[in-house]
Amino acid sequence: MASRMVHFQTTMKAPRGAVFAWLGDHEKFGSLLPGKTKRIVDGEGPGGVNGAGSIRRVSFGIGYTDEKVTAIVPDEYVEYTVVKGGPVKNHLGRIRLKDGADGGTEIDYRIEFDPVVSFLGLPTEMLVRTIIGGGLSKLRKKLEAAA
Repeated sequence: MASRMVHFQTTMKAPRGAVFAWLGDHEKFGSLLPGKTKRIVDGEGPGGVNGAGSIRRVSFGIGYTDEKVTAIVPDEYVEYTVVKGGPVKNHLGRIRLKDGADGGTEIDYRIEFDPVVSFLGLPTEMLVRTIIGGGLSKLRKKLEAAA
């Protein structure tokens, strides 16, 4: 079965700490997406309750996906994987932040996965592009309006 990859590269006119405050917090990030997102297991270490080991449940209608943070470097990096639910396996999400020009933040967000059923690969990829792309667009509007 072919692996799928969704990649976003964008720059926001906001400091890295402000961007991370949204992308590194389960419920704040979830508020940018359709459905409901709730932290169901607290993490430890860097990132606090949203740090390594934390799990968020992303619910859409009757279905859900549980995503576990596997690595975090505050203001720089979040890595997570799907541990339950959804039409994917071997999922890995990585969000890297670095300082951009003029005090902005460059975001490199990659999601790799294998579809559980091969013919669901493209539709799942398109859905992820729409959901995450829309969330990043909402975040840009929130952060840049606050600047």
